[in-house]
Amino acid sequence: MTQLNDLATTNSFATDALARCERVATDFVEKLGNLGALVAIDVEGIGRVTITAGHSNIEKSRSVQPDDIYQIGSQSKTITAMILFLMARDGQLDLDDPVIEFIDLPIDRRITVRHLMMNASGLGEFTQGMFGPRADMRIRYAPRDLVALALPQGQIFDPGARFDYCNTGWVIAAMIIEAISGKSYGQMAAERVVNPLGLQRTGFGGNIPQGERMQCYMTLPVVPDGPLETSTCVSWAFGAGDGLSCADDILAIYKSLLHPDSPLGISLDDLAHETLKPCAEPYFPMSKGMEYGLGLERRAWAGAEVWGHPGSTAACRTSTWIDAQRRVAVATAVTDHISIVTPGDDLTYPRAQLFAMALNTAYAIATAR
Repeated sequence: MTQLNDLATTNSFATDALARCERVATDFVEKLGNLGALVAIDVEGIGRVTITAGHSNIEKSRSVQPDDIYQIGSQSKTITAMILFLMARDGQLDLDDPVIEFIDLPIDRRITVRHLMMNASGLGEFTQGMFGPRADMRIRYAPRDLVALALPQGQIFDPGARFDYCNTGWVIAAMIIEAISGKSYGQMAAERVVNPLGLQRTGFGGNIPQGERMQCYMTLPVVPDGPLETSTCVSWAFGAGDGLSCADDILAIYKSLLHPDSPLGISLDDLAHETLKPCAEPYFPMSKGMEYGLGLERRAWAGAEVWGHPGSTAACRTSTWIDAQRRVAVATAVTDHISIVTPGDDLTYPRAQLFAMALNTAYAIATAR
């Protein structure tokens, strides 16, 4: 289903692109077996269009709707980076301060806040110690529990030597926010990002926004009674991927970077001015082929520079991307029912295809300007 939210102008080229994008979303459900799919496209000066396919629950009694809430996964890292950037601007910390000045952890004393925000800490990856045959998404983890899962892996490389994706660093980043502010990570996300932008369907740090959700499901050996609905199981991703939002809200967050006069007062250049690249064989394979700023990836999914972030919480896979030159933004979400031990995510979720199709459709619409 394609919903023209406020799209005012189009042409035959854009109409064709929209039809092809809708076909891709439909194929993600009908051919690849995912539960639901959503693509939201925003073109500044023209409007917004939302494409949906499939269902929001496993019973298939409700279709995905444009304003459904979903897990944004690692897109939460951008919001964590925004909070720390604003705190640094207010003089509450310096991004080059050592982490151990704020939190007592048995980690390398050279690791700075900036290293955490650029995935350059060299810390181990806590998810490697979490997901296995005995995984249980219902467990409520404390942040220090998550860090402890990564410590046995040791220091992978010298802090700041390169970019290498690290969820552990973002858990610690959120811990720093709490240590300095005296407030919860969720409260700070609301005060510094969600409320200033007037968002109504977004929450972090265990704050679950009200509204219908794109639900996602996992079959786990430790849950013998059937699939577990995991769309509110987020404590394991604290600071690194525990956010829930809807397409309009997450687009508002990333699009604010294109407008430095927004209520946040953060520009794309603030977060993207400095970047790092991975080594030839990164510790975390997902790091290959990208540059990373402060909580933002630089990519060229459709052949042009875009900034944003993908997100994955196993059964919910998402992304948001912005093109500053062409003034377009896209958000995607795909939900599924998976097994924790089932490989083949690249086959059921070919994200490069989805991201490129969404962006190319945005560029086609932009030709109407």
